[in-house]
Amino acid sequence: MSLRRIFSTNGLVKLICSLPVVLIVLYFLPALGVVMVIARYFIYGERHFFRTPVVLMLAGLILLVPRGLQLATENFNLGFTIPYLSDILNFELYPKLADYGQFILIVGIVVLIVSYLLKSFISGLSNNIRSMMSQYASTKQAEEIEIRKENDLKLREKEITSKQKTPHAVKCPHCGKTNSITGTVGKCKSCRSAIEYKGK
Repeated sequence: MSLRRIFSTNGLVKLICSLPVVLIVLYFLPALGVVMVIARYFIYGERHFFRTPVVLMLAGLILLVPRGLQLATENFNLGFTIPYLSDILNFELYPKLADYGQFILIVGIVVLIVSYLLKSFISGLSNNIRSMMSQYASTKQAEEIEIRKENDLKLREKEITSKQKTPHAVKCPHCGKTNSITGTVGKCKSCRSAIEYKGK
């Protein structure tokens, strides 16, 4: 069983690296939170490739909504007030929450860009490796076919040569003496006439 599978099926690890816990840790310990975001990629792989950065960006945007509404009412003179907006903005923790929202929005954007680039790089690399392997396999196959052809040719040549070197008993049509010749043609040892082996 792979290490990723062990972690992805472990309930405690899944709880620690769940998005709510990651968001809380990012608020109190930002560096550890970023490490946990990276750990999510290791544990879940392709399944949560874009979910984590999208959730981080959405959470950051939600926390920045009151500040955005404040800027909109101040700059565009909407002529009406949004209920409870001033209460939210005057809440003593809101500046910290707004800074946190800005931080996780930036983290989400950076993680999304880096994960997309990494995915593209890994995908391109795996395609190159696959292409090289198939090219190597086809080259190897072509070489094997060529070697087989050469071996067949050598074997045929050997068979032909061995047939030519095999001595044949041929009776001379002129003097009637039996001669032993290699190949298909030769000369009679008695009368020096040309003799030929015609096979069986």
